[in-house]
Amino acid sequence: MLLRLACLACLALLVACGKTKTRWVRSGPPAPPAFWVWHRSSPLTSTETSTLKLANTRTLYWQAAECEWNGAWKITRISAPLPPIDGLEIIPVFRLKPDSAFLGNPNAARLLAQEIRAWSPREIQLDFDCPDRLLGGYTAFLQALGAALTEVRVSITALAAWPRHPRFDALARSVSSLAPMFYDLEADAPADVRALRFHPMADPSSADLIRLWKNCPRPWLAGLPNFERLSLFDSNGKLGGHLRAWDRDAVFLLSGMKAQPLGKGITLFQTSKSIDLSGTQVTPGTILLHRLPDAAILAQLASTAEQAGAAGILYFALPGPGISAAYSASHLAHSAAAPQPALVINTRGQVILKNPGPHDMPTRVWELELHSDQAAAFTSASPGGFATADGAEGIPAEFSNTIILRFSRLAAGESLVSGPLIKKPDGLTWSIRGLTEKQSAIREDSTR
Repeated sequence: MLLRLACLACLALLVACGKTKTRWVRSGPPAPPAFWVWHRSSPLTSTETSTLKLANTRTLYWQAAECEWNGAWKITRISAPLPPIDGLEIIPVFRLKPDSAFLGNPNAARLLAQEIRAWSPREIQLDFDCPDRLLGGYTAFLQALGAALTEVRVSITALAAWPRHPRFDALARSVSSLAPMFYDLEADAPADVRALRFHPMADPSSADLIRLWKNCPRPWLAGLPNFERLSLFDSNGKLGGHLRAWDRDAVFLLSGMKAQPLGKGITLFQTSKSIDLSGTQVTPGTILLHRLPDAAILAQLASTAEQAGAAGILYFALPGPGISAAYSASHLAHSAAAPQPALVINTRGQVILKNPGPHDMPTRVWELELHSDQAAAFTSASPGGFATADGAEGIPAEFSNTIILRFSRLAAGESLVSGPLIKKPDGLTWSIRGLTEKQSAIREDSTR
């Protein structure tokens, strides 16, 4: 009898263990930063490849196609199948359009698998913003897709709050990995907009959602924002849209609108007259809002993800054609710190401002101030790569002891070169307001 009871107890323990949820545990440090590559068909440039190597990036999730279900799959190819690039693994991403009718069709997974095989992938990622109420159907679809693609690892993007759903564990176990997205979580309410309150791109409150993922049974990458957005709101606080084509210098320095930083990466612009901004009319009463992830908050969220057990960070998106990325791969691969720019005056009298370190000077109004105690040290000339170059207090450069060169961004490894502004470089000092102390300018060796 005792032996029988012992056997029953062991059996009960085994059954209980079988029902225990197992958490995936990362072994070792997180992977280097990975990137989504979106709306891009052009190959990486040699500069981009070398920059990614310096950042130790190993994986790019590259948008392959838009997939629309209408009784069959309509596949709109974004990029051709891509082989590994200098050690970078390219994982094709298939964006499933929001119509969820495919979840009720028993053939949808098999038919999508047939389309996916054209890329001959070892791994794919599906991008589908599945409503919570349909997670059960999405789980069944993913299980069927995995059965049809036995030779391919299937990963998915995910909504941040999914771990709260009772079907989450089954959903997660149906794929090889997940990439929850911790941005664009809430829209700006019109009443908040009228009160000049806006959701930041990188929101500190996202940390609570990141922690929800600590018990995920599969590896997961924390999807964090790495893009800039320029939005228009009408006088009632209603969103008018996001501008697709815009120039940083034009918005921050040339439009005639004054930048009003609100903190957390948010900058407000308002105008008392109509302004044409890259073909978009900004009228009086309109709110123009620029957002980028605040570097310190972004670093805090990445740290929270590491502590919660994330396999690494996946940033949207890679700096490149078609998207205004906020930070370079180099910047994101290193802890947040102040950049250390350097300045050289060449033999033609041009100002060369370099950013040789790994840290960006992100989008904002930057002012480079040059000062000389000599008379007629400066001359009027083209600002070159800078947005503007003016004498202090509106005085023409040739009559001023100080000139100010303005620019809106300088990424790690980049340089800006002015026109020939300097006539007498001896004794010239420079500083960047709010960043560096005053220091002596270095003259380029004329023998080189």
